[in-house]
Amino acid sequence: MGSILLKKERRKVRSNIIKAITIASVVVAASACSTVASYKTDDAKASVSATQADKVAVYSTSNIGREYKMIGSVTVAADAGKNAAKSVELLKKEAAKLGADAIIDLRLAVAAGYWTNSIKSTGTAVIYRK
Repeated sequence: MGSILLKKERRKVRSNIIKAITIASVVVAASACSTVASYKTDDAKASVSATQADKVAVYSTSNIGREYKMIGSVTVAADAGKNAAKSVELLKKEAAKLGADAIIDLRLAVAAGYWTNSIKSTGTAVIYRK
């Protein structure tokens, strides 16, 4: 009878360990995430339709060689290690939601993330004047 109880206890312990590992995995996966924000400013009086993120150009300056109109501000912080491209790709997605043709004045900053470095990218979403 004692060995039957011992086997049941072992199964229960094993089951609890599996549950704990599953919960820990979910917590780790959720903590390696990104934070995004965008705001359409009053500069964009007319309604602008969303664009495709892969078509949004990115410039580190406001002098881009053509006329544009500012439509909003975009900010992203991503646990990306050394990969700034991940943060910029998320920034382009946020700008596309606003209807942007481009992002000007791109700025990147590195901060300590939960598991890796966090890369924060910010910029101004613009549409080209026709």
